[in-house]
Amino acid sequence: MLSGCGKSDKSSDSSSTDTAASTTTSTTDSAADVVEVKVSAKDWEYDQKEIHVKKGDKVRITLTSDDGGHGFALPVYNVDIQGNNSAEFTADQAGQFEFHCSVRCGSGHMDMKGTLIVDA
Repeated sequence: MLSGCGKSDKSSDSSSTDTAASTTTSTTDSAADVVEVKVSAKDWEYDQKEIHVKKGDKVRITLTSDDGGHGFALPVYNVDIQGNNSAEFTADQAGQFEFHCSVRCGSGHMDMKGTLIVDA
């Protein structure tokens, strides 16, 4: 049986989380500005606990996971990314919205969550 997530049994991990580095960038996509958000899932957590965008932004979230199956669900915008994939939506509602892992990935699954903050 394959496990979805959890601690990696790799003896060395050359990556580190830099909380000061921003992974939200704006790019031009077919004459429309798209806010690119890259989220990494590992060991029952996301590298971003909060994602900030502006109301009206077109947002593309790309999920990557090196240690097993994870998901990224943002129900208010009907987003459910499975595995290493991406989804787009327009942030048309201001407020704070929870995102969470949508793949049952082990004992830390219920703690895999964060907040999308859409500023007016």
